[in-house]
Amino acid sequence: MKDPAPPCVFVYGPSATGKTAVIRDLFNEYDTSGDHYAYINSVECFTPRLLFERTLNAWSGHVPSADNRFSNYARCDNLVDFVNSVRDLLVTSGKQHEAHYMVIDQAERLRDRGPMLLTSLLRLSELTGGANISVILISNVVWDKFRPRHGGAADPLSIFFPYYTKQQILLVLAKDCPLDEPQSFFLTFVDAVYEVFHRNCVDLNELRHLVAMLYPKFVQPVFEQQATRNEFARLFKLCQPYFAAASERLYLREISTSEWQKYSAVASAKNNPEDVATSIYHMAENSDGMDLPHYTKFLLISAYLASYNPSRLDVQYFARGKDPTQKRKRKGGGASAAAAEDALGGRDRQQLLGPRSFAIERMLAIFYSVIAEPVDSAVDVQTQIASLITLRLLTKTSAGDRLDGIKCKCNVSLEAIRGISRSVRFEIDRFLYNFT
Repeated sequence: MKDPAPPCVFVYGPSATGKTAVIRDLFNEYDTSGDHYAYINSVECFTPRLLFERTLNAWSGHVPSADNRFSNYARCDNLVDFVNSVRDLLVTSGKQHEAHYMVIDQAERLRDRGPMLLTSLLRLSELTGGANISVILISNVVWDKFRPRHGGAADPLSIFFPYYTKQQILLVLAKDCPLDEPQSFFLTFVDAVYEVFHRNCVDLNELRHLVAMLYPKFVQPVFEQQATRNEFARLFKLCQPYFAAASERLYLREISTSEWQKYSAVASAKNNPEDVATSIYHMAENSDGMDLPHYTKFLLISAYLASYNPSRLDVQYFARGKDPTQKRKRKGGGASAAAAEDALGGRDRQQLLGPRSFAIERMLAIFYSVIAEPVDSAVDVQTQIASLITLRLLTKTSAGDRLDGIKCKCNVSLEAIRGISRSVRFEIDRFLYNFT
């Protein structure tokens, strides 16, 4: 721990590739005392003050408890307080030559916490008077999206974690084999799941979730004496409706895990295969839509309307007063307008073409028009839009570093948006242009 450490190390790669596990196991192996590194999760430490104080607690060995009234090692309201506290802790006590590491997981969130925070962390060793400090950033995005635009710091040492290969994924999934199940049979099923989903899903956590949900249904015909373990082709055929439903509902989170288990338990291989498919495909039909906050549901409805309705009809559908140009447009000649509308209603209908991109400003204009009551001032609409993008209900189509003119498109099916509309008592069919 006395060797010079690099000022910053950037560990990046796709999610679920072992970045955090490898780093933490490495420090737990070589730093048994645990006072030379601090592990910070940016989701938990959502302000700079929490990040600074958690780091000082770890480096000093201080543990908030009832005896010290759950106080921290030092109060750090800003970066200057943090730098001074680090000097007092390391430099004045003669520990500046001992390597200390600050490990920040999900470091991409640091970009939203001030323009100088990331630059200061990259130069933390310099700011503390030459202390042997290294900052390790763990992220899913590349360094080009991190680099401070104003400069001020050198690029870190980068370490890339690639996707797992198929054999590595199968080795990891083999550890989830139930104790009372033959491992060879389980691995055959896991291999089939990988072949079905790997083109659309390369996240190991998602694959583990799918295996855990589908394997009980895959092995159910064995216990019902509908097939044996050696008849793998028959078992796969009986489970095929569940595979299709999982790709459409479970993976896209249109239905929760508990709902999947509840509704899929009704279906059985003893039933008619068509009944099984019907039961699984419509398992969420009686639910009240996705489990989203009230205003978030209206934002998603507005996004769907913006994706599928022509922008030229926004005044007609969403203006609260009468459109003064409507009568003038009708005078212009109804035959040509009707012909154009028929043409739009044919093969070029937006319902068949799929969602198109829309500006966030347009979606917000529709949102404030369709919602009945005034929006509470305490509601952060921008945060809810970011949550929809995180949940992949909205797909961002504009450049990632663009601050204005952000564009997205809706990633929700018509059946799902109708369920959400029913849950908030909104008649979406009245506002959809040329839908069947």
